Amino acid sequence: MFLCWWIIMGVSTIGSITTAMVVMIGLGAQIVKSDTSFCDDYIRCMEQLEIKQHECLALDKNIRLRSSDTCSRQKWDKKLELNALHMRRAEVAKDCVQRNHKDAAIAESTLDEETRKQCTSIHEKFKFAKNFSSEETTSSPVSSGSRKKRSVKRNKRDARKNSNSKATECRTAAKLWHKQCSALAKCCPLAEDCKQSTTEIMNQIYEGRHKLHDMHVNNCI
Repeated sequence: MFLCWWIIMGVSTIGSITTAMVVMIGLGAQIVKSDTSFCDDYIRCMEQLEIKQHECLALDKNIRLRSSDTCSRQKWDKKLELNALHMRRAEVAKDCVQRNHKDAAIAESTLDEETRKQCTSIHEKFKFAKNFSSEETTSSPVSSGSRKKRSVKRNKRDARKNSNSKATECRTAAKLWHKQCSALAKCCPLAEDCKQSTTEIMNQIYEGRHKLHDMHVNNCI
């Protein structure tokens, strides 16, 4: 009799432990599922930043080709070199987070409550930018009929003005994406850990900025 009671109690205890473990695993799964959005946002943001940087580089190259004097061309060469470095830095940072994405949930679980609230707010705001396309900032094409009415000289002048305007708009958009990605990086601890992978590139960027500044001050002398 006593033996039967002990066996029943044992089975009951084991069943309770098993149930508790299932509940804990279920809760853990929910936490992992809900805590991966911040680093996902960061990766998507960096992808859009790369696209915008490529677009800006192409526009700036066209402007460089129209530079009339040697010093201007040298300055543009340095700017283009810096743009390429910024693109490379963004690519390396994004790739590093992607490689370590499996640890995103654990990394984000270290965020304190106040930071998590701020990051949730940033996440909600970022939703409006997820479907952003570089095409949205491209001005609508001019109809063929109106183009035929313009003189060749005016067409060249308008093309130059339009190119400069597009380049300016692109740089502004790139800065906004960079600002947003920087905010999202604070919500993804993996991004902070990955800064080490971009240290060498950042040193090259700082050095390039100083050289470009000296070129402006000394007029390339």
